[in-house]
Amino acid sequence: MKKNNIFFKVFNEESILIQWNDKVSIKLIDSIISYKNLIEKELKEALIECVQSINSMMVIYNPNKINSKDLINILKKLSTSGFIVTKTKKKIWSIPVCYDISFGIDLKDLSTLNNISIDEIISLHSSTTYNVLSMGFLPGFLYLGMNHKKLYCERKDKPELNIKSGSIGIARDQSGIYPQDSPGGWRIIGRSPISFFNVDDKSPCFAEPGDKIKFQSISLSDFNKIEKNRSSYDIKYKLL
Repeated sequence: MKKNNIFFKVFNEESILIQWNDKVSIKLIDSIISYKNLIEKELKEALIECVQSINSMMVIYNPNKINSKDLINILKKLSTSGFIVTKTKKKIWSIPVCYDISFGIDLKDLSTLNNISIDEIISLHSSTTYNVLSMGFLPGFLYLGMNHKKLYCERKDKPELNIKSGSIGIARDQSGIYPQDSPGGWRIIGRSPISFFNVDDKSPCFAEPGDKIKFQSISLSDFNKIEKNRSSYDIKYKLL
């Protein structure tokens, strides 16, 4: 990592915020993941949790085990230690999505805005392999990159009050999946019938940063069949 592109800040009495100035890219995400793994390995019991974002990471620590000054010194040392970005096999998750106009409430507007047909929007979106960049603002919300340049669009000026769970939205060069009903300003182009977050599971969300997502276009009838039996639906993946 370039020393002048990474910054450390005391966020509160038990958290350090690390931020990168680099342009968001898959290379940066992989580097942050490897750095996170190294921190978890080195800090051990002094570390409570590392929460990764697209270009930042929150290091939550036990102040009874280490103070912020010493921790920042360790984090800086680890960031310049020349660690190798881990190249592990990545999971590619196959996610069924129905792009029916009843779910894709912004398909028509996006078609007009970008001067492309709805069929082309669906084709471009379902043929792209996305990288899981980070998770949040809702538990299990997946930030995915990067959209085809023809799908680039800004967030809606007026957010919707209730976006349904499983909805697939796009904003700028990213796609996102809403894991639960919530307000939202992304442009919705479809919906998946599967569950994306279950607090009772050992891993509440099946995917994690570094994984990949491939959307599979399905019919409205297939959507209804899967949704009816969503609790038993087996989300498929393959290793790359």
